[in-house]
Amino acid sequence: RSSTAPAVDLDDYVKGAPVDPRIEEGLSQLEVLRRSDAWKNTFELVKKDGLALRDAAPEILGDREMVAEACWANGLALQYVPADLRADFEVVCCAVTQCGAALVWASDDLRDDRDVVLRAVSANGGALEYASERLRADRQTVLAAVAQRGVALRYASEELRDDAEVVLAASRHSKQALKYASLRLRRDERFLREAANQPPLAAAPAHQQDDLASRARVTA
Repeated sequence: RSSTAPAVDLDDYVKGAPVDPRIEEGLSQLEVLRRSDAWKNTFELVKKDGLALRDAAPEILGDREMVAEACWANGLALQYVPADLRADFEVVCCAVTQCGAALVWASDDLRDDRDVVLRAVSANGGALEYASERLRADRQTVLAAVAQRGVALRYASEELRDDAEVVLAASRHSKQALKYASLRLRRDERFLREAANQPPLAAAPAHQQDDLASRARVTA
C-alpha cells in the first residue's frame, strides 16, 4: 500500500493554527502529521485492530495510508472512512479482500467495478447483494459469487437465475441454492436430477441433498 498524499486537504484542519516550524523547514503537512505521536500511536493501533480507526482524529482519517492499513487489518473499518476514500480503489480493495461484505460501504462507482466486486464475492459470495445491478447480471461475477456461497444466487439477476450452468454451479456449493433458481428450472425434473447429482463442494449426506432438491421443486 503506497504512501501517497491524502485525499482530504489537511489545510481544512489547520486553519488558524500556528505554523509548525518543520513546515517552514520544507516538510509537508502530511510529513509533519506522520511524525506526530498521535499518528504513530494510531497507526500501531489500527495495525492490530482496524476498527480502532473509528476513534481517530479527522486529520488522521484523511490519510490514505492510515485508512488502507486499517482496512487491511479489518475490512469493516471501511465504514469509518471518509466518503472520498470510500471511492479509492486501493483502500476499498484492502477492505473487501479481508471482508467481502465491506462492499456495502464502497462508493457506487466501485460497487460497479468488476475487479473490486470480484475480490468481494471471492471472500464472501453474499457480497453480491451490494454489487451494482449491472454486475449482478454479469455472468463471471455471479459464477464467482455462487462458487464461494451457493445461496448468493438469490442476488443474481433474473436472467442468470434461469441460466442452467450458473444454477448448477451454485448447487455444487449448496443444494439450498436451488430454491432461488427460476421457476422454469425448478419445474424441470431432468434438471433437478442433474443438480442433485452434482458433486458438492462441501460434502453433505446424499439423502439431505436429495431432500433439498425436492423441496426446491415447484409443480405446475
